[in-house]
Amino acid sequence: MHEDQTFTRLEQELWNEKERMDNVTVPSDIDSYIRSGMQQAKQRKARDRRIVRNRWGSAIVVGILMVGMFFSIRLSPAVAAYVSHLPGMEKLVDLIRDDKGLQMAAEHDLVQSIGATASHDGVSFTVNQVLMDQRRMLLFYTIQHELEGHSLDLEKMTFYDKNGEESKAGYSWSFNGDMGPASKVQNRVDIYWEETSPIPDSVTAKVTISVDKKKLDAPFEVTFPINKTKYETLEESVYPVYREVTVDGQRFTVSRMVVYPTQTEVTIEFDPENTKHIFDFDRLRLEDEKGHTYAFWGNGIPSKKEGENKITYNLESLYFEQPQKLTLKADGIRALDKDKLQVIIDGKKGTLIKSPDSRLRLTAIRQNENVVGMDFTLLVDKMDEHRFMSFGNELTDNRGNKYESVSSTASSGDTDSSQMYGELYKRTTTKGAPDTYSFTLADYPTRLSEGFTVEVKH
Repeated sequence: MHEDQTFTRLEQELWNEKERMDNVTVPSDIDSYIRSGMQQAKQRKARDRRIVRNRWGSAIVVGILMVGMFFSIRLSPAVAAYVSHLPGMEKLVDLIRDDKGLQMAAEHDLVQSIGATASHDGVSFTVNQVLMDQRRMLLFYTIQHELEGHSLDLEKMTFYDKNGEESKAGYSWSFNGDMGPASKVQNRVDIYWEETSPIPDSVTAKVTISVDKKKLDAPFEVTFPINKTKYETLEESVYPVYREVTVDGQRFTVSRMVVYPTQTEVTIEFDPENTKHIFDFDRLRLEDEKGHTYAFWGNGIPSKKEGENKITYNLESLYFEQPQKLTLKADGIRALDKDKLQVIIDGKKGTLIKSPDSRLRLTAIRQNENVVGMDFTLLVDKMDEHRFMSFGNELTDNRGNKYESVSSTASSGDTDSSQMYGELYKRTTTKGAPDTYSFTLADYPTRLSEGFTVEVKH
């Protein structure tokens, strides 16, 4: 069969599969739904959150890199066959099954086989493949112990160029945490290159691994080349948009869209005069003239914040589809009055001094020297019963002390409308014992009256 005809068939099967999944009804007893940086515990007891690591600090709106989605997304058999016939590609296929844009990128030969390994202490770390373009690199890896019955985790990863300079990139991955002893872990890391920084010709990954929850002292160092010829002719497509949207008096502008082989970036700028802070959008997606959708399915970093009023959202790539028309849609807009964003806790009485409304309650506070733990309950509407939020990790106090977040937990309460959150912080300065603590909400389940629809390509 002619190559162009093969691609048409593959793409059509992929779209058909996507359409079937778009019509799947999410069951009411779904175990987990991740969107704003929190993971629901499968049981009613709380679990440690899996935290994204990155090098862009507060510029990143943190998301979770997870292996599965809140329902099973199956690859088209033709797409799976196209990629997985090569040795060692089966796991890569599994790890991109939730993103049709990445599947198309793999079909268009953007995968580079690596096979670089470092070993010590009975453990090996291998970079199997990378799938990349000028904006994003997905690194597929294997961690393996020579003996059975050990749990393994990737704890830390940094990247360096051939001169030993740390790469200016954001990156994220998941902990395998509660998966139990496996002695072999295969997963992926997402790396996002800064637009102004050149991509190095080779990369050294320095990796810290834990065995049975204990970090190994020596890092693993793996160096591998980057074949830029795979993607250098695939230039990004830039679409100026500048469409203004107003909902309930709150204004924002969809300013531009940039399409890369691995993702589509949509930039939205918020009016600084808005009386409400817009946290996020429910089911933000692009839709073409055929009804095909391009969304963020949960892997990687969902968005990047640029200053106080500008966010770029990362959606599935439509690079190899080139639709004639595109509409940006969201089912809802989560927002809160700007004067209600701060939560203040009385550390001596263990009560809330200020909160957005009566739905948020402080149930316990624990203070032991420089460690502070807080437990909250939150009452939510039916639409938020399976969506857990991130309170925000920027804790401070009336003494001006600084804190670092140690862990966060989220779980269902006694009813579907009740959620429980736990936050644990460590004080890193010594400016005296505080009377009050405070933090600014990073999300909250209140919404404007409706979502929005705007044409971005026509």
